[in-house]
Amino acid sequence: MHYGITYRNKHSSEFGVIAKTKGRSLLPDMKTSAYDMPLSDGEFDFSEANEYKRAFYKQRNFEVLMRICADNMSELQKKAVKVSHWLCGRGDLIFDDCAGVKWDAKVISNVTFTPERRGKTAELAVVFSAKPVGRAVFNTADGISLGDAVMLDSNIPFDMTDRFVYELAEGRNSVDVVNMGDFYVRPKFIFDGAMSEIKVIYGKKAIEINNINTPVVIDFERCTVENKISESLISCMSGDFFEFPSGRTWITVYTDKPARLQIKYEPVTIYDFDFSDIDWGDDNA
Repeated sequence: MHYGITYRNKHSSEFGVIAKTKGRSLLPDMKTSAYDMPLSDGEFDFSEANEYKRAFYKQRNFEVLMRICADNMSELQKKAVKVSHWLCGRGDLIFDDCAGVKWDAKVISNVTFTPERRGKTAELAVVFSAKPVGRAVFNTADGISLGDAVMLDSNIPFDMTDRFVYELAEGRNSVDVVNMGDFYVRPKFIFDGAMSEIKVIYGKKAIEINNINTPVVIDFERCTVENKISESLISCMSGDFFEFPSGRTWITVYTDKPARLQIKYEPVTIYDFDFSDIDWGDDNA
């Protein structure tokens, strides 16, 4: 497949590189934990025996063939130097044919430079190692910008950012959280207000924060609780962090004073996004 790539915020065309995807797996390898009993058929699989009740995944590899062309050997060498600097280091990897997904990646292969056709071309075999899931090029707090690769028929409301802001009354509040992606997400909960107590309940899990007098950020990805200037409030917290499956999830939020809650995350996918079937409830786009 002949498409370019963007890596570390630079497109392959900037280096005169023609990029061809050689291999891109639909699914990453699962982390497995199994016990094979000698006097039992098969084995016992404990891959989902954890506090999140799901399997986890390994790094995934993407293979890309790159061709560099030049008028002579000297020009080819200069291009190769620039490409080597570009490929060195970790950054977001975006494929042109899946432009709405960015992968946290780095090059792990020994990239060999072998000139051909009297020094006018060279082909590079590049293997990227990426985190097992991709993320959207936008987030729920900032919304979609002009130029973001989102299909026109996507079921995303124009006021998407407002959809993730909730005005909380004192006491018990029911909050409808929409996970736009097709994989589990661990968002940030950003609380503003004069509250001194917060409790978030999801199923059998809950996080409770007491004795605070400042805005609070609960980061489910990093498993931290901080104020707005990144000072830790973990000593004020009890309970367990959790994540949200794809689709709509109802949670309960208690605050001792009226407050505002903003939920911020980048949608997550196992391969590519399809935003056409998102269930927004009564506010369906």
